[in-house]
Amino acid sequence: MTTAREGAHTTKTNERLAFADVNMPGTYVDNETGHLFRVPEDALVGGRSPLIEIVSKSPTMVTRISEDPWLPISKARQTAADSDLYISF
Repeated sequence: MTTAREGAHTTKTNERLAFADVNMPGTYVDNETGHLFRVPEDALVGGRSPLIEIVSKSPTMVTRISEDPWLPISKARQTAADSDLYISF
């Protein structure tokens, strides 16, 4: 089971990581499906139930394309395309 959790902070964008290692708010793209994930600060607060839970046999790899979890869809598509990511949103 993979879930978003609190951890060490980074400010990198276009960093590929497992969804379970997401520890910063932002806009993320699933590297396999091209789905968009918006991770607001509230989703990372310790002691709360996760807002998003992904259950799979293998880690779900995502790429953070923006520090802004509310990046407009058109900008998210352009940013993902510029990073050569598959887009399905």
